[in-house]
Amino acid sequence: MSEKSYEEIFTDFEEITNSYDRRNQYFDILYDSSTTTSISKSPDSEDFSVSTKKSGFVARTFTDIWQEFAFENIDGLKLIKDKLPKAINKGDNIATYEGWKLNEEVIPKIDPANIPPDDKIKKIREIYDYIQSYDKRIIQIRISYTETVTERIFFNNEGCQLRQVLPRAKIVIIPIAKEGNVVDYDYLIKSGQMGYEIFDFFSNEKLEEVIKNSLELLEAKAPPSGRSTIILGPHMAGLIAHESFGHGLEADQVLRDRSYLKQYLGKQVANEVCTISDNPSIKNEISSYFFDDEGIRTGNNLLVEDGILKNFIYDRRTAEKFNAIPQGNGRRESFAHPVNVRMTSTYFSSGDYELTEMISEIKKGVMLVHGSFGMEDPLGGGLQCTSKKAYLIENGEKTKILKATALSGAVLDLLMNIDAVSKDKLFLGGGTCGKGNEDYVPVTDGGSYLRAKNALISQG
Repeated sequence: MSEKSYEEIFTDFEEITNSYDRRNQYFDILYDSSTTTSISKSPDSEDFSVSTKKSGFVARTFTDIWQEFAFENIDGLKLIKDKLPKAINKGDNIATYEGWKLNEEVIPKIDPANIPPDDKIKKIREIYDYIQSYDKRIIQIRISYTETVTERIFFNNEGCQLRQVLPRAKIVIIPIAKEGNVVDYDYLIKSGQMGYEIFDFFSNEKLEEVIKNSLELLEAKAPPSGRSTIILGPHMAGLIAHESFGHGLEADQVLRDRSYLKQYLGKQVANEVCTISDNPSIKNEISSYFFDDEGIRTGNNLLVEDGILKNFIYDRRTAEKFNAIPQGNGRRESFAHPVNVRMTSTYFSSGDYELTEMISEIKKGVMLVHGSFGMEDPLGGGLQCTSKKAYLIENGEKTKILKATALSGAVLDLLMNIDAVSKDKLFLGGGTCGKGNEDYVPVTDGGSYLRAKNALISQG
């Protein structure tokens, strides 16, 4: 673990990167540190944990293969030249990018480090007590709060000298309701690149909304099964963009012949009203950052434009294979984890329709409004998503509330059957995503409202 200032790390990194001639080989080095505080409260327990600062380094080089050396102690800097030997005339084996410099700290409105732990616990208890006292049918409450500060310093022998410090916060609230033999719940999540001010979002009105949603589900009816015209809310649109579609766009999957989308580059994969992007440069989201863990400046990766598949999602290595330009999707969970091709903020862009117009044109259908589960199938292109809550649409109006509703079938069939996208402001919701069962990183997804014909729905 390093106790050096970032200025001292800059000096060390500059000396090391300068010792590797770019004409002979590519070289980079990353410093990673994070501090996390978490609080969780349920009827059975109240847990509080603070992680000490965890930090480490990873250096790598490319000659004709990639080699890496990761270490925790700063003394490991002295071993890099032994672990990653010098080469001659291998620099042209990988594309060169223009170097750039950045030193950016995102400052939260309220720094959590300045808030005593007891105040944070008190705040969680106040939310808990308010929900518990609201209605006797609320039988359980689960609340979790997480705050993290991550620092990344990246240098390479192309001239990159980069530093970013990013605060992230997330709160999840689940009120569980029971009446008779019926038990159900809704949930409320808020996350972003922010600090302790995240609690400002949780007004009494917001808490009442999620409580009433849980209580409302006690009276909900089972959804219909079969083919139907549907409207997907932003939560569900995000699940489609990320889980069902996005994982198949990860270029490492494509190279391993594990993506159903390999054959579709440059071809139509969705109705022409659909535009889908992945963009880590959107500000203030939990997945936002200035550069990825390969020093690539973030940009907007236009994945689908007017229904045509334009790009896969690349890290530096896969971009080389496709002769493509990476947009900042090479990500590590930490210095001790590998770089992988990862999504960031993945979403459907807004369209031209009014939501009321989209609903009014449906004689009978279902509106799925609160995504709660999505399964990826990058090899087969199967679709499996669930909305925690839905509404029956009859004669152009929302009528009965419905219990959890599942959406299945083939992803491309659904995308081709989307015939309207609302002009509502882009909504993004945040969480984490793993590569398989490990390598978790923050992500967001979303969109506006989508309408699709002939979709296959069933009880969730």
